[in-house]
Amino acid sequence: MTLHRTFISVELGEETRGRVAELQGQMRAAGARLRWVRPENLHFTLRFLGELPVAQVARAVVATREAVKTATPFAVTIAGLGAFPTFERPQVVWVGSREGADALEALAVRIDEFLARERFVMDSRRFRPHLTLGRSRDDRQWGNLVRTLHRFRDAVIGEERIDAVTVMESRLTPEGPVYTPREQVRLGHGLNSHPR
Repeated sequence: MTLHRTFISVELGEETRGRVAELQGQMRAAGARLRWVRPENLHFTLRFLGELPVAQVARAVVATREAVKTATPFAVTIAGLGAFPTFERPQVVWVGSREGADALEALAVRIDEFLARERFVMDSRRFRPHLTLGRSRDDRQWGNLVRTLHRFRDAVIGEERIDAVTVMESRLTPEGPVYTPREQVRLGHGLNSHPR
């Protein structure tokens, strides 16, 4: 049985991706050494579902359609650097969201509720809206990276209009993940989605 690595995301517009890429370039020039996320792969992950058979992917699409059928588009301000697990141990470096973050979180929670009805096992961790910029496993580089994070911690990317979510497939390759949209569902139009 073929399994599909699947997640539900909000994709970014080209202008926003370009501004994030500029920030990545500025951080790189300042000495931050990370495995950078390619601009075309930048997104908000609402829910990672793992490796699924095709029938479960179809159920995830149905649940997503139902969840966003009555949702309305909104705007999110993308701003502020952070890191997981902590700013002083930055294994994953990200840019967060400010205004509109509560609406993005509410959307993720609603999708989780509909996925749970379809018997998907849900992660108990609270959703934290962020765009992953890059990853570091080399703690010898963290000193310089932490200094760079402090320098750019208040970076503002700008506003992004959220009007759709995408059920996405991810294939891991040595060059990095390759994402394939399975279905994009417009907020407020769950029955008029766009298969890809």
